[in-house]
Amino acid sequence: MAKSGCNNKIKYLVMFENIDELIEVNLKLLYTSKSQFMMRINFKDECGFNLKNSKVFAEILDHKGLVVLEKEQGFRCDLTDFGKQIYESGGWNKYLKTVELFEKSKNIVNMDCQVNNNGQSFLKKIMIASIIILVLCFFITLLTVEIFKTT
Repeated sequence: MAKSGCNNKIKYLVMFENIDELIEVNLKLLYTSKSQFMMRINFKDECGFNLKNSKVFAEILDHKGLVVLEKEQGFRCDLTDFGKQIYESGGWNKYLKTVELFEKSKNIVNMDCQVNNNGQSFLKKIMIASIIILVLCFFITLLTVEIFKTT
């Protein structure tokens, strides 16, 4: 099953190598349509021509949460609130940039936490080593005192 999902993803990428541009174009068409829905056969490519493989494209939009497909035959695509919000916030490409920036900042925060944890771990190791050395010095001092007492 998992392999099938992976194959579908590869198939989608090959069929729509410009998927983000297609989403941008059709998100605008959906948003500006009178009732904010379209029949999937009316999806357009970036040049304004009818999109080939509109069924697969509609499934991609549905999977991303941008549209809801009609249950029976899947011809009608209704724009979701999420799709509206993305369009009103600047469109799909801006959304992708925002997600990318968020991921980068999340990675930076994670790295910072790891550095802090490593620093704290290093300090703990130094403190433990210092205590061990202190205890050893104490025992060496006691042994030295005992040796001098007996001589």
